[in-house]
Amino acid sequence: MANTREYLLIWDSTMANPNGDMLSENKPRIDESTGQLEVSDVRIKRYIRDEWIKEGKDVLVQTLKDDKGKILSCQDMVKNIRAKENLDDNTLLEHVLNNYIDVKLFGAVITKPKRDIMGPLQVMWSKSLHEAEVKFMQGNAAYASGSGKEQASIWSKYISPYALFKTYAIYNENVAKVQNINVEEEDLESFKKALINGLKNYRSTSKNQMPRVLIEIIYKDNNIDGELDYIDVVYKENILPTELREISQVEIDLNKLNEYIENKKDSIKTVNIYKHGKVNLVNEPDATIKTI
Repeated sequence: MANTREYLLIWDSTMANPNGDMLSENKPRIDESTGQLEVSDVRIKRYIRDEWIKEGKDVLVQTLKDDKGKILSCQDMVKNIRAKENLDDNTLLEHVLNNYIDVKLFGAVITKPKRDIMGPLQVMWSKSLHEAEVKFMQGNAAYASGSGKEQASIWSKYISPYALFKTYAIYNENVAKVQNINVEEEDLESFKKALINGLKNYRSTSKNQMPRVLIEIIYKDNNIDGELDYIDVVYKENILPTELREISQVEIDLNKLNEYIENKKDSIKTVNIYKHGKVNLVNEPDATIKTI
């Protein structure tokens, strides 16, 4: 069984909509009180699942259609697995946990047999580290809006020029043990790889993001912090947060993380840091540092 650990991912989004709100004209999700952008846990896990699918791993929660074009629900997927593999209630749960990595780590709700699998690895909502600008954009498409029409169609969307985010996640070995889920080191290595590469590899007209720093703290016990919020962003050239446009305009100071590690050194087994080549890290702790 893998040891309990916490993750803090720092990533940025450039000329994009990090997570559109369908109830608000698909504008970037925003905390109106602070001006900070928000990204749901579902969006982050979608990046991860898409990367796992690309790697050829079995993933339960994904968009698939039946032969009539109907989108399959999670429960439809489970029914199909039961029928295909000829499984009873007990062997169905065992099969899903052992073969579908997103269920093993993130959990799932299965109605027959009734069981809520609480994932031992939880990803929280992300928030930008600063107030961010949101712009409304319009333009002409390169094609006409219909047959026989000369004028090109008009596109419109909301984007944020730049935002620097933090995402917290935790793997709790006690949660895994209670549910008899055997999570191994290779499962969590797969999670880290998919988290980093999922953000890098997913590109669309609305998504353009890059992982910058990933901090992983592995514990000897379950004496966790609960948020791991120990970074400071130092702005260069006296620019305002809403004027940020690239990662080189800030330094990421880990002095508070150093203090946390020192205070909890008896409970901490390992500290791993992954960083992008363009990141300016200061006061790096004594840790294994790898390049993203």
